[in-house]
Amino acid sequence: MNTLLETLDPKRLPLHGGDATTVVVTISLDALRNEIGTATLTTQRDGWHDRISAGEARRLACNAGIIPAVLGGQSQPLDLGRTKRFYSAPQHRALALIHPYCLAENCRIPATWCEAHHNNPWHLGGRTDLADGSLLCSKHHHYIHDPTYTVEYLPHGGIRFTRRR
Repeated sequence: MNTLLETLDPKRLPLHGGDATTVVVTISLDALRNEIGTATLTTQRDGWHDRISAGEARRLACNAGIIPAVLGGQSQPLDLGRTKRFYSAPQHRALALIHPYCLAENCRIPATWCEAHHNNPWHLGGRTDLADGSLLCSKHHHYIHDPTYTVEYLPHGGIRFTRRR
């Protein structure tokens, strides 16, 4: 994977949902600075994961078109409140780090194939913030807006859909 990242031109990668194929490296700020620990390398297209060293993560960040998700550091604004209706690409990437798959119970559609959904509907004052966002595949995103389905939010953060009788 490392050779692939260093060889490909990120400007020539295919688009998925309006965003180029993206690799996100997740690492704590301390581990990145101290060259200890490991980072998680994730492709947001299919949810593939791998572990790499902190030094390798820094080297890849210099040479490849990857996005570092450094926990504990400053980043792009991810909470937009009521200023924007639709979730931005950085917000979608952040939601994918939190929830790598569709939140519907037993659904394993990768987050990059999912749509961002307001838990509190936008038209009722919902905010375009990470805390108010869920990633749902197209099928379950339709279900959540379909009155023929009941929606149950599960304690672990998943969502259960049941067709009304």
